[in-house]
Amino acid sequence: MKIIFFDAENVGLKELEKIKASIVDKVLVFSRVESIKQTCEKLLYLCLSDYPDGANQADFHIIAYLSRTLASLSRKELNLISFELFSNDENLISAFKFQCELLGGNCEAIRTKHDVVVPIDSKSAEDKIYNSLKQPTELAQLQAELNLPSSEFTKAINSLVKEIKIERSVESKKKWVQVR
Repeated sequence: MKIIFFDAENVGLKELEKIKASIVDKVLVFSRVESIKQTCEKLLYLCLSDYPDGANQADFHIIAYLSRTLASLSRKELNLISFELFSNDENLISAFKFQCELLGGNCEAIRTKHDVVVPIDSKSAEDKIYNSLKQPTELAQLQAELNLPSSEFTKAINSLVKEIKIERSVESKKKWVQVR
């Protein structure tokens, strides 16, 4: 059985109709938009809209609902249920991952921008890149080794540079290394 959390405010209506859920799966859609509520009714999905209007309010509600659900299940039930999050919001995905790890849930994130399913229990792209740059390395070589999509790799590199965690190597401007 799956419990699917759908961040409609981040992903949108078109992606909602692409969910592959069986009749025993529970689909929780978080949105205050009327057209999404109507679509949910047709598809027999539960639309949750009882959260305040404002930035990140749906995200907070998703995490609260996930935490409450995880805490109410026995260990046996947790092993039988898979939690999925449809979102492109990396901060929400990180919070979702944390709650699942904390309370023992099996989960994965589905990022609709790339149509890539990424297991949540894997390290983030930033962590993988940072940990791989203990020795000076060329970025093209590193991207190939880590097998990360170009957009995800570039976003993670830019974030690490901005946070001053990596820098160009003194020995070669083509290579990058962790900041010591």
